[in-house]
Amino acid sequence: MQAYHQARDVLAKLQFATLLTLILLLSSCATLTPDFEKPELQLTNLSMLPAQGFEQRFRLTFRVTNPNNISFPVDGMNFKLNLRGVQVATGVSDKQFVLAPLSDNTFGVDVTANLFNSGRVLLDIMNTKPQELAYEINAKIFTSKGLWGSIPVSRSGVIPFGLYKPSN
Repeated sequence: MQAYHQARDVLAKLQFATLLTLILLLSSCATLTPDFEKPELQLTNLSMLPAQGFEQRFRLTFRVTNPNNISFPVDGMNFKLNLRGVQVATGVSDKQFVLAPLSDNTFGVDVTANLFNSGRVLLDIMNTKPQELAYEINAKIFTSKGLWGSIPVSRSGVIPFGLYKPSN
């Protein structure tokens, strides 16, 4: 009977130690990312480039902003671009850079949209030649910082829209 009580006491102490360890681990994980804010992604320009067969090319210019007071490495991103509520392009960027604390960086990416998938929207845009264009972007920003790996970011708005004009 004595052995039973000793085993029960050892088990209770082991359970308490395990619980205490879990609490310490969880509280230390919380301190790894205090007050971290997601980077902000903004589409600042969209220009139509010459079409190639059944594909329409665009040049997208993005601005990524680091609202934190720590540096933030960007290893790349993937994104989906919707124009007028229709997904017209998907793309990836392997541009790597480090955002200094409380700073931003702009970069351009050329993407291709398949005219079969988004032809009606693209033809309407080419025919009406709007000065501004409503967009929605859904992206994942990849980073080696901390525990994140990738950070989902969404943004919608209106941007100036310019048709490609070859230089003389």
